[in-house]
Amino acid sequence: MPAGNLYLISGQIGSGSNLMAQQMLYHIIVKKGKVTYYTVENPSTDIIEDMKLFGMKIQEYVDDGTWIFARVLPSNIKKVADALPDIPMEKRIELVDSLSKLKSHFHDTVKEGRNTVLHMSHLIRSFPLEEIQNMLFFMEGVARKYGGIHFILMTEGSHDNSIALAVKDAVDSIFEITSEIRGTETQNTVTVQKIRNLVPKTRTIRLTVKNTGLVTDTIRRM
Repeated sequence: MPAGNLYLISGQIGSGSNLMAQQMLYHIIVKKGKVTYYTVENPSTDIIEDMKLFGMKIQEYVDDGTWIFARVLPSNIKKVADALPDIPMEKRIELVDSLSKLKSHFHDTVKEGRNTVLHMSHLIRSFPLEEIQNMLFFMEGVARKYGGIHFILMTEGSHDNSIALAVKDAVDSIFEITSEIRGTETQNTVTVQKIRNLVPKTRTIRLTVKNTGLVTDTIRRM
């Protein structure tokens, strides 16, 4: 996966799109990289526990500052977040009427050499489409300048088709994940729509969710 790209992972509920980004960032962090994880609805404590189920123990990296959580709070959920217990390890980014604070934080964290992930679905529902697109163009520019691997997560089916297409058009790399139940396992199919600076050798990747995370089995003719 070329660095300096903004990757959109679009998936159905339960398709493993969150897990896909978490798993790739985990491999970056264990190889001495740095991560900023932007979350909106889910608190960082839940994310840590979810990742631990698949053997990805990130607490030590949170403690030493190489993995940072940033809680993005649009005004429509800030009151709810304020009523919940404070989580000291989260950096709060309060958005009043624009995305400027998030853009500024993203610029600084990527300049610092961090890789990122951002859950977009709630932000798409909270801000005008034009502002969302402008933020994505800004994020692409920052990624080009400073490098790193950066993920945008969007829940497929939670937005009007025209909005989803506009978001996909604004990014340069897209993975679309669909899922189906086969026996006792969930099989996910990742379709690589496009990747900037790379012609994918494989356009379709089949993944299975196991206790070690997402797994792909390949067969090669020798």
